[in-house]
Amino acid sequence: MSQANIFVLPGAKGPADPRKDAGAPPASTEFADFEKIKPGDEFQFAKAITAEDVEAFAKLSGDRNPLHMDDSFAARTHFQRRVVHGMLVANYVSTLIGMRCPGPGALWSQQNFKWLAPVFIGDRIGLTMKVTHKSEGARSLTIEVKALNQEGKVVMEGEGTVTALEERQQPKDLPITERVAFISGGARGLGAAIATALAQAGAMVAVNYHNSAAAAEDLCASLQSNSGRAIPVQADVTNRASVTSALEKTRQEYKRPVSILINNAGSLPEPRPFLQTTWEDVQATLDVHVRGAFHCSQAAIPGMIEQKSGRIINIGSSFSLNTPPVNWSNFLMAKSAMQALTRCLAAELGPHGIRVNMVSPGLVETESIAGLSERLRKVQAMQTPLRRLASAAEIAAVVAALCTSAGDFVTGAEIPVSGGLQM
Repeated sequence: MSQANIFVLPGAKGPADPRKDAGAPPASTEFADFEKIKPGDEFQFAKAITAEDVEAFAKLSGDRNPLHMDDSFAARTHFQRRVVHGMLVANYVSTLIGMRCPGPGALWSQQNFKWLAPVFIGDRIGLTMKVTHKSEGARSLTIEVKALNQEGKVVMEGEGTVTALEERQQPKDLPITERVAFISGGARGLGAAIATALAQAGAMVAVNYHNSAAAAEDLCASLQSNSGRAIPVQADVTNRASVTSALEKTRQEYKRPVSILINNAGSLPEPRPFLQTTWEDVQATLDVHVRGAFHCSQAAIPGMIEQKSGRIINIGSSFSLNTPPVNWSNFLMAKSAMQALTRCLAAELGPHGIRVNMVSPGLVETESIAGLSERLRKVQAMQTPLRRLASAAEIAAVVAALCTSAGDFVTGAEIPVSGGLQM
């Protein structure tokens, strides 16, 4: 069992036992730390009560009972002299609670005092408050109180419950300039636009590529020439060991773990009637979209937990939110699985300060839609209230915003960036 501590309130005129002048613990100038308070701890205060104290209390309370205030009246009672207000003595318990234990935010929730003997002007009162029970969940303390006069006689005793209110504080998250971003499939198209937006915002960027080494190196060179911080990192996101190695390389380069993960890697839509689609087609699409996001997330999350901060953004598709184009079953099955992964991770990782969201564009003017028919592209543009397709930079701007303070209180959301195609 840990040893109890004894504390003396700063400003107390001597030890809590009014009969003693030496041997008391030194006064502390700090509030008690609620987390460190334990049953058995004692907090003490001593005070010589003056006529000025009685006058101040009467002025504050409005209680000018002549037994407290009039010497001649008091002399005609069996006390022979003025009796100090009982609540003035109890007031010093409040002093201990508010100024020592538990200190800031302390609030009485229950009290029960008995006054056993009168206190007179000039008496020296020693007050001891002992913690008998502590509730971490309710942030409350049960206390016992005893007050003695200079003759060692108990003049007041009792018990009570005190709640330590918790101060609401706005948690400070890492600024984007102190974050390392890993963008899977970041060498081309939307991934390259996201890498550019994050580098321009000040993040340290790792541009992941599988086979497009030249494109990744050219992109990083371009970002570096514009004062950005960017490195190319090779990894096959469907291979766990490859992903783990890539994130470790990124950590070594930037001397800190990844705290922004953009799960962008994915195969291009290949429209195919369902009856002509094989399970191997579906599995191949799930592997690059879902397995890739799974491996990257598992590799990045421990470092985010270490920093108590992180952003994971999965790239989805607005077509999984409304009537889909025909023949896109395997592609949208994968994107729908990522929707579920987004919500599950957001719920699980929120307590660690990790936000998980999904940005879901419609068709984007990149090389990824080069294989789609011109008719389909025009139809989609005309069905969009803004009457055009998105640019990669417009999608990247939303992703970047979620990685800054604008995304501090956003998690579990799916944001359609589709010009109104999805509302």
